[in-house]
Amino acid sequence: MLLNDRERAEAVADVARLILSSGQTARVLRVVPGERLYGTDDAEYTEICVIPLELNETPPEELSGKIDALACVLPDADVQGEDRLATDRETYRIQSVEEEHFFGTVTHKNLQLVKLNGR
Repeated sequence: MLLNDRERAEAVADVARLILSSGQTARVLRVVPGERLYGTDDAEYTEICVIPLELNETPPEELSGKIDALACVLPDADVQGEDRLATDRETYRIQSVEEEHFFGTVTHKNLQLVKLNGR
C-alpha cells in the first residue's frame, strides 16, 4: 500500500480546498421526468442543488469533441451526464462526468461541458 487512509483523506481535502478557493458556483439543473417529443431539447429542467466548482472556459479549438469548457467538482457532487450547469454567464450541458482517482481514492470529478446557445 502506497498511501494510508490519512494520506488519502489529505489528498481529497487538498483538492477540495483548491476547488473551493476558486469561489465559483453553479446551479445543477436536471430534467423533469415526462414524455418529450424531441428528447432533452424540449425538456423542462428543475434546479436540484448549487455546487462549488472550478470552471475552465477553454477555447473550443483547444479541446476535442466540441467541448466548450471543463469543470472540476467535489467527489460528492450530484451531477450526471445530460444535466445542465448554469453559471452566472452561461448554461452548459454536462457531456461527461469522470471520477479522478488518486491511489484508490476519488479526489474529484471532471466535467466536460457543451455551451447551450440562447439559454
